[in-house]
Amino acid sequence: MARPLLAVALWLCLLAPAHVLAESGQPAWVRLNSQQKQVLAPLAQNWDGMDAARKKKWLSIAKRYPNMSSLEQQRIQSQMRDWAALTSEQRNKVREKYKNIKQLPPEKHYEIKHKWREYEQLREEQKKAASSLDQAPD
Repeated sequence: MARPLLAVALWLCLLAPAHVLAESGQPAWVRLNSQQKQVLAPLAQNWDGMDAARKKKWLSIAKRYPNMSSLEQQRIQSQMRDWAALTSEQRNKVREKYKNIKQLPPEKHYEIKHKWREYEQLREEQKKAASSLDQAPD
């Protein structure tokens, strides 16, 4: 479980904007257009419970989505499904890890991003093996 949570936290570090201004009035799911709903489909169940800042971030990603490569689109969809599958408690843990990572010095950020990119290059079997090692008792 630790590896997927870390993966989502690192993903947030790579994709989340440096600051997100909270705006009221972000649309409910039923008010999204068909393209937004198609892109954001993995988040549909949780959409109306999200705060305005998170909705704004996801809408920004949906806007850029058509210009992404098919590989980037697949990666975004996979990450949205992973995020949507997390419990509220797991999401809070990921957010806490994200905050902790953001407070690290720049050289540590580089090191973490480098390790994350290496992890992303692993085949699924290798990722599962690495994940099971993280879950082994100390």
